[in-house]
Amino acid sequence: MEITELMKKVRAIEIKTNKLVQELFGGQYHSAFKGKGMEFADLRNYEAGDDFRSIDWKSTARFNTPYVKMYEEERELTIMLLLDVSS
Repeated sequence: MEITELMKKVRAIEIKTNKLVQELFGGQYHSAFKGKGMEFADLRNYEAGDDFRSIDWKSTARFNTPYVKMYEEERELTIMLLLDVSS
């Protein structure tokens, strides 16, 4: 595949995505979905039925009551694709 053909395909994809996204950074928002994400969201009291693996042992030892770490799911992250077409 030649570079010109590849660049035409990349520009076609770019035009399609520009129509779908209204903002420059469309993925910068906090998700309403709580669960097993990667970003720490909150610390709350342990309730019956919670997964014991999510207990924050340092906070539990500090306050003498079990606490559970809550995480936020990350959605619609910005992805940048870079192609080096130089020789």
